Amino acid sequence: MRSDSWSDICRWNIDASEQLPSYMKIIYTGLLDVYNEIEKELANENKSFLVNYFVIEMKKLLRAYFQEAQWYHGKIIPTTEEYMKNGIPSSTYLLIATTSWLGMGKIATKDAFDWISTEPPILVAACIIARLVNDLVSHEEEQKRGDAPSAIECSMNEYGVIKEEAYMKIKSIIENYWKDLIQGYFKLTGVIPRVLLMSIIILTRVAEFLYKDEDAYTFSKNNVKDAISAILIDPII
Repeated sequence: MRSDSWSDICRWNIDASEQLPSYMKIIYTGLLDVYNEIEKELANENKSFLVNYFVIEMKKLLRAYFQEAQWYHGKIIPTTEEYMKNGIPSSTYLLIATTSWLGMGKIATKDAFDWISTEPPILVAACIIARLVNDLVSHEEEQKRGDAPSAIECSMNEYGVIKEEAYMKIKSIIENYWKDLIQGYFKLTGVIPRVLLMSIIILTRVAEFLYKDEDAYTFSKNNVKDAISAILIDPII
């Protein structure tokens, strides 16, 4: 992605699409269509202003992707800390968590959105867990097809360790962030509505399920389809 293309996207205006290459124009206009559709839905509840939180998180995600593209094309392996900092938005969980609240009715107040927009520790923990469990099972395939370095490559390069040792380091980081996530939940109970906090916990559990033993997000298996069916179509009541 060219740096000027990134500036065009940040404008968040349909006119900016004229400056983009054709393949990006399709994606960009699609994003704006989603934005407009959500805004119209929320207008019925006099909450269309909340869409701005979605836009802010989308820009963070795109900025993180742009950083990964720069690393890839520049053949740069960042430090593990640099990678994890960028991994918070690139996990997509800042965006997904915030967007999920748009449909949660009156309980998701402006104050709640102001809180989640600060990237609180419980959400950061969810993001890093999601980013790292993904990396553990997908990094080899991603490197084969050509992608930015994952946490595994960053750890191997920075600490001079073999792949298996990098795995152990990453798994230890994941375990510590799970502790932060659970502690954050109990600390915030009574401050932030429990249903909103639980949405963050559940999103993290989804990531752990999808990337438990393999990249079931990219290469979906029957067990994933069965789980989704059991929850949404044939739930146990």
